[in-house]
Amino acid sequence: MTDTQSASISFDAIGPGPEYRNGSIWLPQLFLETRQAGGGNIEGRTFIECLIEGPGILLPLGGCHFDACNMGEAHGDPRNLMVKPLADRVTGTIPIQNCKFIRCRFLGVGFTGEQAFLDEMIAGLGTGA
Repeated sequence: MTDTQSASISFDAIGPGPEYRNGSIWLPQLFLETRQAGGGNIEGRTFIECLIEGPGILLPLGGCHFDACNMGEAHGDPRNLMVKPLADRVTGTIPIQNCKFIRCRFLGVGFTGEQAFLDEMIAGLGTGA
């Protein structure tokens, strides 16, 4: 390759859903596709038996359900999957709203949100400590 050539990487579109089944979902790409389509949040989507891949920090804004999911490698303590906001806003997250995750696996994904959400997630996963 010469200095004037550039390589580009392209991915097949994930698409607007609203349902995804048995697929691999790369969160940064889904977020970018949502923004390019004029959306702000990933909203009203259902993921069934999908691999949800990061890197990424999900910010559930309301109406999100995680049913029988493997939330990812917590290294012995589910609190390792949680990122506690230090102020009123969190920058660099992937906001989701009214989404359902059914029997999904998460890889390289953390979770943040209001303290009540974090407490609920920790309780649902067990303390592990």
